Amino acid sequence: MIHPELATLLCFLTTDAKVDPDLLQQALQKAIDISFNMVSIDGDTSPNDTVLLLANGLAHNEAIHSGSRSGEKFEQALIEVCLSLAKQIARDGEGATKLIEVTVEGALTWGDARVAARSIAASSLVKAAVHGSDPNWGRVISALGQSKAEIDPSRIDLYLGELCLFSGGHPLLFDKAKAILILSQDEVPIKLCLNLGPEKATAWGCDLSEEYVTINSTYTT
Repeated sequence: MIHPELATLLCFLTTDAKVDPDLLQQALQKAIDISFNMVSIDGDTSPNDTVLLLANGLAHNEAIHSGSRSGEKFEQALIEVCLSLAKQIARDGEGATKLIEVTVEGALTWGDARVAARSIAASSLVKAAVHGSDPNWGRVISALGQSKAEIDPSRIDLYLGELCLFSGGHPLLFDKAKAILILSQDEVPIKLCLNLGPEKATAWGCDLSEEYVTINSTYTT
């Protein structure tokens, strides 16, 4: 299943390798879960979002099966391709000027880390703040709270790149000029440490610009 928040996605992946169909399905689902399903452009979805993986066997190799060394290499290569494509999609969102990468670590479960990262990457207020290079940490913390992930406000740390804005549940005095510089880059890294457990997830999105409104206010199907 694919459920990115990016309006419409049609992705076709092909390989000449001979691969067991069960491995194809297993590897694709694993790759999708940490790539395409972690992208948010505007929070909306489409009824025809699709990713297909096709193998024609023209390489005439010995069939690649799950659990084998070659199977592990195939899975890793597929993940790398899907991650690259997912980030390119976020970077190329409608009206986008910046790629946003949100990493949530220290979560109790992978599900918590995943939903928290997606919630922040999907937040219109976070996207707008990034577009304006506004170091508004409150919007990030608010989006985290809305995610329903298990959190303890007194343990949360928030970073823009390597710059800590919020630690142990309290805002810090920080170099605003440095924060604005980080937010002005083409890629904006946001990291939250929940400090509750071992799990981690990353989501990608883009800023919300005036051009996005212009494109979608004049768009007719």
